[in-house]
Amino acid sequence: MYFPGWRRFWWRYIAGPGAVVVFVALIVLTIPALSAHSGHGRRGHWTATNILCSRSGCNEVGTYSSADGSDTRTRISMFASPNLEIGQAVPAVDTGGDEVYPPGGGDAWWHDLVGVIAAGGTCAGWLWTFPVRVLRQRRRKPRDAVVS
Repeated sequence: MYFPGWRRFWWRYIAGPGAVVVFVALIVLTIPALSAHSGHGRRGHWTATNILCSRSGCNEVGTYSSADGSDTRTRISMFASPNLEIGQAVPAVDTGGDEVYPPGGGDAWWHDLVGVIAAGGTCAGWLWTFPVRVLRQRRRKPRDAVVS
């Protein structure tokens, strides 16, 4: 199971590219959360219609209806859903993402932003230690051969 250079291989080809994928995914998740936090999106009500439970806990799934009644989305969850009984409704904001948010966006944007910063730092470290360094070393080698 052990081979020389496994740490370098892990960093170059698994951890670094994985951090890039996570960084992009977190940016995609952060956009609707920041939009809800800044007050954008359609206001309406979210009604709990089903409670799904697993080993990690329970999550309410419901229906979102805009205030003017023009938009209805079913089988959608609410970020940090308040423990509701089936049929209860709470105010919500829809920004077009996979979830609806409480008015003001809740703290979803904060969680996502911390993740974006952490993944971005990892991506920057990977870019500096692998692609940039390798390209710089490849550019130096021909010059060094000519000087000798």
